[in-house]
Amino acid sequence: MDLKEFAVNSTSKVKKLRKGARAILPVEDGCVFVLSDQHYSAGVVSKSHKASVMLAHILKPYALICNGDAIDAACISRWPVGSFHELTDRPLIKDEIDETIKRLSEYEAMQFVKYRTWNLGNHDARFETRLADRVPEFKDMWGFTLKDRFPGWLPAWRTDFQAFGDHSEVIIKHRFKGGMHAGQNNALWAGTNIVTGHDHMLKAYPITTSNGLIWGIHAGMMAPYDSPAFIHYTEDNVVNWQEGFVILHFRRGQFTGPELVHVTLEGQVLFRGDVIDV
Repeated sequence: MDLKEFAVNSTSKVKKLRKGARAILPVEDGCVFVLSDQHYSAGVVSKSHKASVMLAHILKPYALICNGDAIDAACISRWPVGSFHELTDRPLIKDEIDETIKRLSEYEAMQFVKYRTWNLGNHDARFETRLADRVPEFKDMWGFTLKDRFPGWLPAWRTDFQAFGDHSEVIIKHRFKGGMHAGQNNALWAGTNIVTGHDHMLKAYPITTSNGLIWGIHAGMMAPYDSPAFIHYTEDNVVNWQEGFVILHFRRGQFTGPELVHVTLEGQVLFRGDVIDV
């Protein structure tokens, strides 16, 4: 597919490296939204999704990064079903894909967005993994990969923002290191600013190194905390997850810091010290 589709209003070249696994986007003055772990469920529109659409029309990000696990795909998970009751609660892939198409189309309609990338998540990967395992004979047929169904998003494992040379101001990918302090470890191992999802935590660690300040950022989740997709998976436990998303700011060729949009358990959207209505 022609990469010009993903640079709607831009003459800047979108680079793909490492056999297409890495998307390289330019650093421009403005902001970027990182939308992670949506786990879209049919008929469920989370407060964070509504907030991201509303704030995007106000802040006009020049890039949107879907950072993995837009779909949940529980019904084709490699993990066994825990009970007959859980089996009846698992939605069809078609319903999840239809809902994801509907939700992502709201972002695709934003003409001010120049770039849209989708960093594959482990739940997203279930779609193609299942088909490759069960019906390998259908390889290369349209519709048997997730990217076939979402042509408005450039697929990648990671998205980097570069201003000068080969140095990445920010790396964004679904997952890297794990654990409570993954953000710190990610930044130390990457050696630069990095944003990851996967663990559903929303926070940012600043780290001062000999080369300056870098950030390790957890992108949170855009699924509601009480999403039906999580009930059996978590055994209905209290989990240290936070609904919301990350806004990245860039000025004069450099990353100038993250901004977090939180959704409380009571459903309040917190942004810049205020409660906003969505």
